[in-house]
Amino acid sequence: MKKKLKTWLWILVALFLIILFYFSFMSWKVNYTWKHSHGTPSDCIIILGAAVWDGKPSPALRERLDIAVEAYGSGLAPSIIASGGKGGSEPSEAETMKRYLMEKGVPERAILLEEKSRSTMENLQNSQAIMMEKGYRTAVIVTHGFHAYRASLMARSLGITSTVEPVQIRPLSLTYYTLRECAGIAIFTLESIIMKPFSYYLFLN
Repeated sequence: MKKKLKTWLWILVALFLIILFYFSFMSWKVNYTWKHSHGTPSDCIIILGAAVWDGKPSPALRERLDIAVEAYGSGLAPSIIASGGKGGSEPSEAETMKRYLMEKGVPERAILLEEKSRSTMENLQNSQAIMMEKGYRTAVIVTHGFHAYRASLMARSLGITSTVEPVQIRPLSLTYYTLRECAGIAIFTLESIIMKPFSYYLFLN
């Protein structure tokens, strides 16, 4: 009985150490990617959606939009794909983004809408379809810094050639969002392994 208990204790300790190592490594990876990411000249800018409040961009979405406006204004890309579906009775995230972008001086002809997505992966999959239709080959992804690594992984898994122009985040929010991203990356990686056993986009790739 004692031997069995000792075995289980060692298993629990080993699991704890594995989880601790994973979260430590991924926290470093998430923060390293965020701090070293920057957009390069591309065919389009993809803005990953965020919440809409009372028909207007939430603070988080507004931060992403402001970065996209700066990137567009600096000539980083000639087109913007506003990617985000509809939740409840609110207008779609994409339509809300379009209105905000136009208020900031982005011409309507430069804005493309992707209004069906409900997750980051769908953002990228549906935006990729628009890119293929328009003949675009490269993209700058605009999202928050803590989200840059997972967005890059997903884009790479789809074959999208991309860079990330990240939104800076407040230090007080960093720990929470970093841990949440670590969990999200773990889920994405496990799903990838199940769907494609020899997938090339494990987090060390």
